[in-house]
Amino acid sequence: MVPLRTTPSNRPKSNRTTASSSLVTSIILLYTISSSQTLSLSTTTTSSSSSSSSSLPNNNNNPFTNKSPIAFGTLNPAYDTTPTTGLANLLNSLPSGTLIDTAEKYGTDDGDAERELGSALQFCGRTFQKCNDDNESNNDNDNNNTPDLLLCSKFAPKPWRTSPDSVVQACRSSAERLGVNSIFLYQLHYSDAISQPFKIFGYVDNKDEIYWEGLAQCYHEGLIEHVGVCNYGPQNVRAAHAFFAKRNVPLVSNQINFNLMRHRSSVETKSVCDELGIRVFGYHPLGGGVLTGAYDDEWFRNTPGGFNKRKSKSTRVRWYQKKCVPVIRAVRDVASRRGKSPAQVAINWCVCKGIVPICGARDVEQVLEAVGGGGGGGMGEDDKEGSCWRLSEMEVEELDEASAVSAEYARGFELI
Repeated sequence: MVPLRTTPSNRPKSNRTTASSSLVTSIILLYTISSSQTLSLSTTTTSSSSSSSSSLPNNNNNPFTNKSPIAFGTLNPAYDTTPTTGLANLLNSLPSGTLIDTAEKYGTDDGDAERELGSALQFCGRTFQKCNDDNESNNDNDNNNTPDLLLCSKFAPKPWRTSPDSVVQACRSSAERLGVNSIFLYQLHYSDAISQPFKIFGYVDNKDEIYWEGLAQCYHEGLIEHVGVCNYGPQNVRAAHAFFAKRNVPLVSNQINFNLMRHRSSVETKSVCDELGIRVFGYHPLGGGVLTGAYDDEWFRNTPGGFNKRKSKSTRVRWYQKKCVPVIRAVRDVASRRGKSPAQVAINWCVCKGIVPICGARDVEQVLEAVGGGGGGGMGEDDKEGSCWRLSEMEVEELDEASAVSAEYARGFELI
């Protein structure tokens, strides 16, 4: 059995020795790769997946088990006031135990979203792990010292990031921008296999294992509480899980595209994650807004012409509206019968599938709607079901059947 996670002060020194040895191994591996003419895209996963599986904590010990059923995303923020006060208002509307998902790549420039989130956290009255000498909560009246907002960020593979230390340095920078001593969940944003500019020439330099080693170092140094990955399919999930197990690091999460219009291609990934005790987070739970019915005729009439992002979006939305009529209609019908909004039904369906949907919001009303979709308070909380509800098995089946005859949402990464 892998031992329970230790605190930074009492973690075995041998872990750091292992990390140093792994760094030397990684450097040798890089030299070997650079001297070869070609490298199979499966080099990383083959070496890891061949190792024996380890007994890591199952879902009963997963750190997300008793947290909010939804997470709050900061990919495309657009607040009703200034960034700091607007985001602070949204944060203050979230239930305790909500994970706040961000990334160094989010925002106009790298780090922008983390900086805005860090400023908003200082402005709002919620508890989190503040960056100070005493490592105390930002709420002086909080005797529990357990933060009620949990910060999650991501490391992005880049060609010039070629060592485990590059992950550690990026993690430190993210923590500084967020204003915390440690990050609750730190994730690899996507597999480095995706960022291979020389693949067309037959050369692939997949640095995933180097980045995994860096994440393990962050964990053992106490910079992060938990380790996760994003956009990993079955093969990479198993490889990463085996790699981290050998370093006494539980892999606790995998973030993928998951919604009523995009889940059939994720079934195997979800199954493998369940088997290994890895919680799945789902981004785009509303299918880019298509499942909400927000894009009506008025929205299209007001869409400007020419080659711009919104025009491109309107073309894409039109396509999904035509190809996904059955599931859009089913979501609307279930919502009408249950006295919920279409967005809440789409979100609750994710929850019923064992997914933690990552919901974005532009104002407090949308936050409450998303919270209500997760089954907690918010909009619709005064109905006969009170503040906790779930779609019935028949309703989930109805939505599944409608989804099966609709086109699949294509945005997002291919799961390998």
